[in-house]
Amino acid sequence: MKKLVFLITALFLLAGLTIARAQVQVGVGVNVGGGGDSFHLAIGDYYHAPPDQVNLCVQQRIPDEEQPVVFFVAQRAGVAPGVIIDLRAHGMPWVDILHRYRLSSRIFFIPIHGSVYGTPYARYYAYYYGRGPRVRLLDADIVNMVNLRFATEYYHRTPEEIIRLRAGGRSFAYIHDQYRGHRDGRHYDDRRDGEHHFNDDRDHRDGGYYH
Repeated sequence: MKKLVFLITALFLLAGLTIARAQVQVGVGVNVGGGGDSFHLAIGDYYHAPPDQVNLCVQQRIPDEEQPVVFFVAQRAGVAPGVIIDLRAHGMPWVDILHRYRLSSRIFFIPIHGSVYGTPYARYYAYYYGRGPRVRLLDADIVNMVNLRFATEYYHRTPEEIIRLRAGGRSFAYIHDQYRGHRDGRHYDDRRDGEHHFNDDRDHRDGGYYH
């Protein structure tokens, strides 16, 4: 009888260890394949945001691709990120948050070369340049533009490269996975004559804004 009890107990322990090991493997797969914690670290680094503020986004179930918008808008509005997180967590659209703080949608503008027709960026640039019928921006347009700026500057790529990836259906998590190990110290700068330039000194980044 004692041997039977011991055998049953051992089987339960073995099953528990197997489940725990599988859970760890699944967790690692999520972090590696979808950006995971490294994406949150990149957001904190770029926006100079403490880990607790980034963690608050996660706790309040702000989607990863919207977290850069939280910090960008907070910096532009001059408020704590927690204020923006609370508004968004309670369902306020990004467009309405902009109106609340009297922020123009033009703050998202990044000069580009070439056409964006047929890409996720077409609506925003049609709005900015006033082409065709009046275009009303959607939250998706704001998310795309903020992440375009984030990916361009943080990963040292041109806007056109990020736009091509997005037009091909690539997610921001995919873009992060592609570029997170290949940052070369260059800094995108759009100041001079609308041409793309790169500076070698990363210390002049200002937390997400172009000078």
